[in-house]
Amino acid sequence: MYDNYIFDLYGTLVDIRTNENKSSLWKYMASYMTLQGAPYSAAELRKRYRGLISDLSRKQYEKYRSSIPELTQDQIEVDLVQVFFRLHQEKGLAMTSQMLTDCALMFRAVSLNYFRLYEGAKQLLIELRRQRKGVYLLSNAQCLFTEPELRALGIYDLFHDVMISSDIGFKKPSPLFYSALLEKHGLDPKASVMIGNDWLADAWGAHNSGLACMYIHTAQSPELAGSLPSGCRQLKAISDVLQQN
Repeated sequence: MYDNYIFDLYGTLVDIRTNENKSSLWKYMASYMTLQGAPYSAAELRKRYRGLISDLSRKQYEKYRSSIPELTQDQIEVDLVQVFFRLHQEKGLAMTSQMLTDCALMFRAVSLNYFRLYEGAKQLLIELRRQRKGVYLLSNAQCLFTEPELRALGIYDLFHDVMISSDIGFKKPSPLFYSALLEKHGLDPKASVMIGNDWLADAWGAHNSGLACMYIHTAQSPELAGSLPSGCRQLKAISDVLQQN
């Protein structure tokens, strides 16, 4: 048993399918933004959206790399609020925070095929809280999307804290993301465990940050391209977290 249980979200607690490559997404969003006053064609919007993510990621990496030499560019997380802001700004449209939120949520809703909790996920969180364990979320995600989805699934208030990479600027497996949570709450790494479905971001990210880890392979897991850390426990289902080895 551990004092603190740190969870990944998508592919671990939540089964989700999104598709940002479907042409209907970009057609719909181009029409929506044009009506807002930021005229785009579908092809232009798609190209500029991806270009801005690349540009902002590179600039953020350049900002930090001299002071954090171990940081790699693929560990940078861009906040999509900045992307949607720039997309509208470049068309001469000033956006309110509510307009930005609405646009981002529309983007998510159209790209989303479905999302649902894995069986036993909510019950596990409830049981951990009953046992007075620390329950935390550490997710490579966008706060604009993730917080509404957590609330819709009825699990937002089951975490003592929800930490999203878009808010921090770094994502797993970066130790900077792990340390942000550990230092904020004064958590002892030796008394904490990370549970996730990504062998590199979750298992090795946790291991390299001094935490124990549990790994669960789901349909959304990246291909296991290497070994898991020594001592990493493999789960068959998320409900197995509290079962003895």
